[in-house]
Amino acid sequence: MHYERSAGIIPFRRVDDRIEFLLVHSVLVRNPDAAWEFPKGSIEAGETEEEAALREIGEEANLRAVTILPDFRDEVHYSYRRNGRPIDKTIVFFVGEITQWASIPDAAPTREHGPHPHEGHWHVWGDERATHRRLFHPGMRELLTRASYFLQAHDRIHHRR
Repeated sequence: MHYERSAGIIPFRRVDDRIEFLLVHSVLVRNPDAAWEFPKGSIEAGETEEEAALREIGEEANLRAVTILPDFRDEVHYSYRRNGRPIDKTIVFFVGEITQWASIPDAAPTREHGPHPHEGHWHVWGDERATHRRLFHPGMRELLTRASYFLQAHDRIHHRR
């Protein structure tokens, strides 16, 4: 068994009184409807989990104005096969508030991402319900639920609406 560790961010923005989450579309997944994901990637030598997550969202979505909220660190585990070889993967996620999103380009900045073949866009913002519907992996849907509860509690504590 080969083990991999990655780090990512559950990006969100505040629009009026709503919270919206960002998903990017992977071209590496065969089923395009199963390819919506949060920005994530491998942790490089010498990087902390947070540094890797911030680097990945910068590379994958050209987002630099990201504030990681303290007190949220979660993991998703799954196994898959790559070229017949079993892989056991752990992805560490943080919640990151995006305050400036105009820097997201019209075309995906990496070859890993690209437009959904029927929808025509490579990234999408959505409320919790819409984001939950797009996430294929049950572990990712559960992660979104935990992150949403965290944000609600965070906003109550910090008196945000």
